[in-house]
Amino acid sequence: MTLNGTIAYYNRNAGAFCQATRDADMGFCRDRFLRLVEQKRSIGDEVADKKSKIHILDAGCGSGRDGKAFSDAGYIVTAVDGSIKICEEAEKLLRQKVFCIRFEELEFNREFDGIWACASLLHISYEEIRDVLKRLWNALKEEGIFYASFKYGEGKRVDGDRVFYDYKEEQLKELMESSYFSIEDLFVTQDVREDRRNEKWVNVLAKKESFPS
Repeated sequence: MTLNGTIAYYNRNAGAFCQATRDADMGFCRDRFLRLVEQKRSIGDEVADKKSKIHILDAGCGSGRDGKAFSDAGYIVTAVDGSIKICEEAEKLLRQKVFCIRFEELEFNREFDGIWACASLLHISYEEIRDVLKRLWNALKEEGIFYASFKYGEGKRVDGDRVFYDYKEEQLKELMESSYFSIEDLFVTQDVREDRRNEKWVNVLAKKESFPS
């Protein structure tokens, strides 16, 4: 089972997947993320409407749920996803262009104040995740804020046509710190969907650090 197979799954099931996840309430995680982004942006910034100057990358946007929440709140949003059919669904909700870009193809350079990767990096293999994190690090402005969430557990799992790579706290902490992110918050949550209450997620909020000189 490969990442190509996982993307093919989302292409086949885009409508049903987006409908099932569109109303999941991730507001509590978005609020934590935005507080950190705004704190970072406010340093030395006297702009009255800071939100209109803050640029967020919704990396692996899925249905577009969170990107829409950011946009509705007044932030600038760029949304990407690796599945062309998911992008088409997300465009209906976001009412803006969603770019079909896989994580390993990202080429942004210091463009974003924050990157939101909610339940999207969990399909990237342990062998490839550091390269993807380097690309996300490059995409952030100095001291930019990064959020990501993974299924809570250990090892690689195949679930139907999809492959997942799970994490626990210490493994995720080591991954972030070795990729030049400083941990701002690391916490475990219960799935917000009523039919998934027995599942847990590990979440990380981190700040871009400079490479050591």
